[in-house]
Amino acid sequence: MARNTSTWLSRLRERRHFALLVAIMVMAVLQPSFVHWSVHTRAIGDAVLGVVAISVFVIVFEQRWERWAAVLLAFTGLAANFAYYVLPDRLQTTAIILYHCSAVSFFGFAVAVILRGVFKREAIRADDIIGAACGYLLAAVAWANLYCLVYAFAPASFHVPDGIAWQLSDWHTRRTLFDYFSIVSLTGLGYGDITPTTPPVYALVVLEVVFGLFYLAVVVAQLVGLMMVNRIDKKRSS
Repeated sequence: MARNTSTWLSRLRERRHFALLVAIMVMAVLQPSFVHWSVHTRAIGDAVLGVVAISVFVIVFEQRWERWAAVLLAFTGLAANFAYYVLPDRLQTTAIILYHCSAVSFFGFAVAVILRGVFKREAIRADDIIGAACGYLLAAVAWANLYCLVYAFAPASFHVPDGIAWQLSDWHTRRTLFDYFSIVSLTGLGYGDITPTTPPVYALVVLEVVFGLFYLAVVVAQLVGLMMVNRIDKKRSS
């Protein structure tokens, strides 16, 4: 029994980034659906996000100082998320700002750790490639929270069509809306249904687009280079 458990844990460690990718995809599918229904389902959506944060903590952060920093950031965000439900209306904005500040820091920190791991690798596995994909998606989440933070201070910074503008009135639907805006900006699609209206947001969007292009070009080149080196080494050894 103990041997089977050890084998299962070993396999899970080998596919840890795949597990994280599954958690991110589940969040991407479930959270937008839950936030449109009721307070209870929104809480479920927040719980799904909490599971993703825990997954990031367990899988991405390995060094002790990284975990301490991640715990501080994640705890702050989760506490602010909980406080939003119990605080009076006049204090909810403070909880929202605190949440988005911690989310930007937490997910941005995770992306930095993932990138550092990619560039330190001397051998590449399939799970490492999946880890790089996770970093790309987490970068979109970090930028989405940054847009939400900007909106909290300056709502006029974005122009949103009337058909979807209703989503800005609620904090949860606003988060999913900016998640969408972030991913289409990061990938360079730029559908144009949500547009920035102030120079600071122009700069943020440009930075995200450039980061997305940089990530795909440089990180993919690094992974391909490592794969070629691995194949050459295998041919020499054989």
